[in-house]
Amino acid sequence: MSSSRVGLRLAACLLNVSEAGRKYIVENIAKAALLDKNGKKHPQVSVLNIFSDQDYNRSVITIATSVDKLGSSVLAACLEAFQAIDMEVQEGIHPCLGAVVLIPIYPLSGVTVEECGVVARKTRSHYVALASLQFLLSREPPILASQSPGITGMSYHVQPQIQL
Repeated sequence: MSSSRVGLRLAACLLNVSEAGRKYIVENIAKAALLDKNGKKHPQVSVLNIFSDQDYNRSVITIATSVDKLGSSVLAACLEAFQAIDMEVQEGIHPCLGAVVLIPIYPLSGVTVEECGVVARKTRSHYVALASLQFLLSREPPILASQSPGITGMSYHVQPQIQL
């Protein structure tokens, strides 16, 4: 029996954050993804893996849940990352683009790539608002864009189509 027949519509996010050296910060970011709005563990959200690269000072947190709940779980983790990671002291081989570096969303079961795209666009819109709010609420606005806790820029890449 396929998983879509029993109603499992699962997606995952491989959230990349600019922290690996302080394990407790990475764990708190992961824990934030697991909690609902009331601070209680959401039974349908799982952190499947945390991979931390000390040289790059970057961690990848794999969050999986229903496609309908993924956006809010990811945003909760982003908020924790913004609050916990100080980009003014951030070091590592990778470019310091912000506390949250990458938010890719993938289908796991019973979900199409297009549905993940919808979740990604909604999450991006909320993320931009959240990053802007964090920027406005910071005590001292950053001088450089790389010191911003949120988005430093956005670009879209379209793969050229070549017809022969």
